[in-house]
Amino acid sequence: MLELLARWALALTLLALAPFAAVGADNYPAGFMDLALTDPVEGGPMRGIVVYPAATQGPPSQLDLFTIEATAGAPPSSGSFPLIVVSHGTGGSLLTHHDSMSALARAGFVIASVEHPRDNFRDDSGFGTDLQLIGRAHHIVALIDGVLAHAKIGGMVDRSRIGMSGHSAGGYTALLVAGAVPNFALMEEYRKAVPFDFYRARADKVSNFRRKPGLDVVADPRVRAIFVMAPALGYVFDRNGLSKVEIPVRLYRPSADELLPHPWDAERIATMLPRQPEYQVLQGAGHFVFLAPCSAAFAARVPIICADPPGIDRVSIHRRLNDEMIDFFRRALQVK
Repeated sequence: MLELLARWALALTLLALAPFAAVGADNYPAGFMDLALTDPVEGGPMRGIVVYPAATQGPPSQLDLFTIEATAGAPPSSGSFPLIVVSHGTGGSLLTHHDSMSALARAGFVIASVEHPRDNFRDDSGFGTDLQLIGRAHHIVALIDGVLAHAKIGGMVDRSRIGMSGHSAGGYTALLVAGAVPNFALMEEYRKAVPFDFYRARADKVSNFRRKPGLDVVADPRVRAIFVMAPALGYVFDRNGLSKVEIPVRLYRPSADELLPHPWDAERIATMLPRQPEYQVLQGAGHFVFLAPCSAAFAARVPIICADPPGIDRVSIHRRLNDEMIDFFRRALQVK
């Protein structure tokens, strides 16, 4: 269990302290519901959750070791709201970014996340295979479909305003959903230049990349903007592979990222996108800082996930991050 939770930590990313406009006070209480989804790659159940603007205020909820600032089953608010879908990092959880999800819901967004099959803290047996590197984008398409079809939530979504947030492998996933096409042959150049990193150390042990013959890369044009945090696997993209990513992108890189060697990931992507992204570097921050701030119980259980470099205050960083996320999606999706 500790090893899997540590892998979850190794999937996370960062943010940058750049000037931004404060977005103002919360407008709504937040509620949440579980989503019953089907894995489009292999079949079987796929865990999901949706957090949304609620009609009534209720208490926070305790899920596993997390306190979620949203009320289970709260009645949805009336109105039409943008949808933001969230992709966690490799070996992660659908609750990885719960604080940002509830903040977005209070600001007037519907937020949904999925626990990627075969690439979560319970089961990461698809790591380094097509089930992960191609399947993840299929999971996001199914998540959007599931939210829009939901009897209680689907009607409150403005279908013309859908965005996506992704972190580490989730940032890679967001790029796929936005139209990027990976070229896995480019890994050879990276291997020659970088003798070791966490991802490669595990991926090189994978003997069979193709677990699902015929599984193709998929994009979703319904997604109109992406918020990408410390994206992994930047070295599988070149200018041609990124040429179709023409929607607004906000991109973050931590300067003290202990997992992703610079400049092979965020920096590489920033320089190759056809449309200049909003690119921010967070000085002094490590790869784990984008995890929601840890409770004392969680920090004591898995300190590697919760530790930050000296001088980094994750709580204050997340206040700013959440405001920046709200501001970006309001601008990019033209939310009034």
